[in-house]
Amino acid sequence: MTVENAKIIRDFMTHIKDASTEDFMRSILYCFSAPTIKGLKAGCLINFRRGKGENMRGIWRLHADEWLDPLGLEWILLNEHSSGDNALVLIYRRDLLAEALGCDDACDILREHGYPLHDVDACLECLRGRVKRCPGFPHEIGLFLDYPPEDVRGFIEGRCAKSLACPGYWKVYGNPDEARKTFSEYRKAECEAALLIMAGRSANINSGG
Repeated sequence: MTVENAKIIRDFMTHIKDASTEDFMRSILYCFSAPTIKGLKAGCLINFRRGKGENMRGIWRLHADEWLDPLGLEWILLNEHSSGDNALVLIYRRDLLAEALGCDDACDILREHGYPLHDVDACLECLRGRVKRCPGFPHEIGLFLDYPPEDVRGFIEGRCAKSLACPGYWKVYGNPDEARKTFSEYRKAECEAALLIMAGRSANINSGG
C-alpha cells in the first residue's frame, strides 16, 4: 500500500469511528467490498466488529439485503451460531464466484476438502461448516475470495511464498507481477470508496464505479 493510500484508509477509519453502528457497518461494507462491488473480484470477507455490546450480527441481518441488493451482491454469514456479536460475512457476486470455483485447479482443491462441485450454494454451506469446525480459517477460503488457485495451493502446502517481494492481500506463490497489479486495483477501489464516503457521497458507490 502506498503512503497516500494508507493515509486515506486511516482517515476513513477515523471518520467513521464514532458513527452509529448501522452507519459504521454500511461504511465498512462499501469501502472494503469495493473490489467486489466494482466486479474486480468474486468475493470479499469482512468481519464487522467494533465495541462490546454492539449487535453487529443482528443489524447485519436486518439491513444486509437493503444494502446489497441494489449492488447485485449476495452474502452468507459464516459465524451464524458462534458466540459474540461480530458478523463474519462473505459478500460475493454470484457469476464471478461460480467462475472462480469452477476452474479445474479450484475444483481440484475443493474436491480434496470435501466440497460439492459446480454448485455455488452448496459450496458456501460447506464453507460455513468448515469455518465452524476448523481452527482459524480453512485455507481454501481463498478460492471464494478470488485468490489464484496456484497461490491457494501454495499456502495449503506451506511452500515458501514470494510475497515478501509482493506484499498485499494474500501470499503469492505464482506470478508476483500480476498479483502486484491486482493488489493495486483492489486498493484503488477501496480508496475511491473511502473518499466518496468521507465526502458524503456513498450513494455514488455502485458496480460501475
